[in-house]
Formats: sequence, C-alpha cells, structure tokens
Amino acid sequence: MLALGIVLVSLLHYVTSTRQIFLHEIFQRAYYLPIILAALWYGLRGGILAAAFSGICYLPHIVIAWHAYHAYSINQYVEIVMFFVVGTIAGVLADQEKRQRKKLQETAEQLSRVYRELQDSFEQLRRADRLSSLGQLSAGLAHEIRNPLGAIRGAVEILQKDNLATEARKEFSAIVLRETRRLNNLVEHILDFARPRKAELKRVAIGEVMNSVLPLIKDRASQGHVRILTELSPALPEAQLDPGMMQQVLLNLMVNAMEAMPQGGDIRVRAFGRDDGLNLQVTDQGCGVEEAELEKIFDPFYTTKENGTGLGLSIAHQLVEQQGGHLRASKNRGPGMTFSITFPTVKVGGEA
Repeated sequence: MLALGIVLVSLLHYVTSTRQIFLHEIFQRAYYLPIILAALWYGLRGGILAAAFSGICYLPHIVIAWHAYHAYSINQYVEIVMFFVVGTIAGVLADQEKRQRKKLQETAEQLSRVYRELQDSFEQLRRADRLSSLGQLSAGLAHEIRNPLGAIRGAVEILQKDNLATEARKEFSAIVLRETRRLNNLVEHILDFARPRKAELKRVAIGEVMNSVLPLIKDRASQGHVRILTELSPALPEAQLDPGMMQQVLLNLMVNAMEAMPQGGDIRVRAFGRDDGLNLQVTDQGCGVEEAELEKIFDPFYTTKENGTGLGLSIAHQLVEQQGGHLRASKNRGPGMTFSITFPTVKVGGEA
C-alpha cells in the first residue's frame, strides 16, 4: 500500500509538465505521507526504507526534468535528504513509543499478576483469620461451659447420696439451678451474637430509649448500691436507630458498668449532639482495664471479670455497627471507663 502510494506520486511527477512547478512542489511534499506512515507502522527500518524507495523513484525525474535548472535541481536533491531525515526521526520516535508501550504493557501485566497474588494472599489470610476466630470462639465457649458443668456435676454427685441432710440438699439443688440458668444465659448470648436480627431503623428520640431502659435495671442497680445519673442535652438531634437494639446496647453497657463496680458507685449516662452526630456516653467508676487491653475489649469471650462471659460488650458493639454507629471505649482520668457511641443524625430533609 505504501509502496503503491510512492509509485503513484512519482508517476504524477513524470506526467506533469515542468511548467507547472507548483504541482511538482505539491507532489514532492506528498512523499512525506507514506514515509511517516511507514515509520509509524514499522519503526526506524520502515521509515528509512520508505525514504530510500521515495528517493529512488524521484531521482530519475530530477535528472531528466530539472538538469537544466541547476539551482532548482540542487533543492530537489536536498529534498531527498530530507526524506531520510524525516523517516529517521519519525522511525526513532515510533520505536521509542513502541518500547514505552511494551514496557507499560509488561508493567500492567506484572501489576495485574501481583494484584491477583495479593487477592489470593488476602483470601488465605481471611480464611486463616476466620479459622483463628472460630478456634478462639470454640475455646472460649468450652471454657465458659466447663465451669458450670463442673459445678452441676459435683452438685448432682452429692445429691445422689442417700444420707444427705435436707439443708445441704437444698443448697446443692440451688447450685444446679443457678448454674443451669448461667448456661441458659450463655446460650442466649451466643445466639444473639451469632444470629443477630436485621436492624429496623426509624427516626428515634434517644431520650425515650434511655428512659425505657432505666426501669429494666432499676432493681439490680438498687441491690448493687449503684446510682444511675442521666444527662440529656436540650434539643437533641434525632437519629435513624432500632429502638429494641438500642435498649439492649444501653442495657449491656449499664450491666457491664455495674459488674465493674462490685462495691457500688455512680453510672453516668449522657446524650448530646455534636458536629459528628448524636453522641451517647456511659461512664462508670469501676476498676477499668489496662490500655493494652482496650483493643481486645470487644472481642468475643474476652473478659477481665471472674464470672463474665465476655459477650455483652461484643454484642453491644455488633448491634451499634448494624445501626451505622460506632462504639469505642476509653479510660477515664480518674477511676473507671467511658463507652462512647456515635450515630449520624437525621437532617431536616430526612437524609443522614
């Protein structure tokens, strides 16, 4: 195709009268098109070959038609030199562009391969993490079940004695009932953690949720010499929440706070609005945890309490996340811990 174009331009030179110099100059410039195309398609070698073929086809015309015009013929010889200059430059640039394109393609393939390897590695890590979590869950569950089962077994073995006193029989029967309730509570917690229900979000005034929780915990707080103080900022913003889930979250946090204060104390529950959304805080005066343990505090079965299951805070964290919120724990400057919950607020237009 390119060679045919060069031959066609040369034929136009031969069949056109020398008196029409302007046409010859146009035909002369037409050689550059196939030369540049050859350089772009085939690189330096293609550019030089196209320039050489153009010069071979054009040179006889110069000798035959312009030998009498010395100055003009020199100009045409220089034009042939320019064919090679243009072909060389275009070919060099084309070769550089091809090398660069090849390098970019190789880089893209390498990045794609690395990405696939990273995906495979990530999937392996995720599987390993799931297996590790399952192992920790199983170990924690076995530990939590072993203790009440041991107590029940020991109590039943004693109850099987024929000469057991009535008071002792009542005492060990109470142990069986207590440990059975403990096992039942553990199973319920595990089911809540493993199969949480879907959140049903609606616009909620957090003050109503807080007031609905207080009667549920009032008796237990009184028995533990715990005083619950509530503080609601005026004109609290509304948030998209699940009221039932929020009741359970606040209840879990308050029970956790009471268990951290066996000698009694104050639990302060605050609700206020900030730029980052609706904020709730549950602050206790308990023993707290070390800084190094804060990152583990929401892990299943992780507990610093003697009789704790380690599921209350895990369930609370899971329920908050389901509602689009964030739960975090921090140590107080004084004694105790503060659990902070943040939810995006509902704006006037209804969008969070």
